[in-house]
Amino acid sequence: MDIESLLLGTAIGDAFGAGVEFQDRDWISKHVNFKAFVNARNKIKVPSDKLKLFTENYTAWDYTDDTEMTIGVIHALLSSEPFTEVLLVKKWQEEYDKGIQLKGFGRNGHGSMRWYYSKEKTIEEVRDFQRHRINPGNAPAMRAVPLGLINEKLINHYSEINANATHPNENAIISSQCISHAAHYLLIKNNDPKKIIDYCLEKVKVNSEYSEYLNEVNLIDIEKPLTENDYSILCGAQPITAPYFLPGIKGVPSDSKFTAGCVLYVLKISTSPFDALKHSVKLGGDVDSIASITTGILAGKMGLSSIPQFMLDNVEGVPYLKTIAKQFKKIIS
Repeated sequence: MDIESLLLGTAIGDAFGAGVEFQDRDWISKHVNFKAFVNARNKIKVPSDKLKLFTENYTAWDYTDDTEMTIGVIHALLSSEPFTEVLLVKKWQEEYDKGIQLKGFGRNGHGSMRWYYSKEKTIEEVRDFQRHRINPGNAPAMRAVPLGLINEKLINHYSEINANATHPNENAIISSQCISHAAHYLLIKNNDPKKIIDYCLEKVKVNSEYSEYLNEVNLIDIEKPLTENDYSILCGAQPITAPYFLPGIKGVPSDSKFTAGCVLYVLKISTSPFDALKHSVKLGGDVDSIASITTGILAGKMGLSSIPQFMLDNVEGVPYLKTIAKQFKKIIS
């Protein structure tokens, strides 16, 4: 396992995915060939007064909140303080503030946490917003990979803390735990990716809804191209319907459960980090989260040799990510 490759892969998947985030799957199929960066954020189908949330202060190859919050989790693990919800929020705030110091503004992304950073809501109000949603946001899943590298006995507990810090919601907790265990399964145990869903179902106490979903995903034939029915299993109703975001497009909605299921499917079928990035982006929708997790995990497992050089040359923050990787490697080893 290579921590440096894991973090660089996470940022590359995140940054490339961010350029085509919330685009329809069919549009991506026509316009993205993975030979150059595509910035389609001004094409996201939201009201004009909302579009600036996705375009303002955005630059191609910036990584987003996915990588930023993953780094925050690592800093919490590096801390001498107990691993708690309070510590995590503190480290995410510090990392967000670093982005402001570097760029002059907060990093792009951030769903409900934007309210906390802007002081529109308290962290308790953010938690209350996510607590009983049928479609909790995917932040707990997108930042959970580092928790798969700790002592296996702590994974479920720490992953629950990770979710409860912002999304104290049953499905968000399960999603955080599934992603952490998936990372542990591939990076620490180095086991067969085709059995990754079975492993997560064994290690995580899932509810009936989640169990039914993952078992259906597990039955998708990985030897054949995805069918429309397969997409509806992976991503829910297609096109996406409200309250899932972004309604009207074909793709993965911003939802913890569907994010985790798509990640496990992509990890199950991918043969390299670049293969994972392509599979993730081609799903459409909230692809930067899927791509950051899958590209990161497989880069940590296989290295970066499959990643095109233009991606390695252009992604934001390489020296910073390498420094964090060195620090994290010491406590992991």
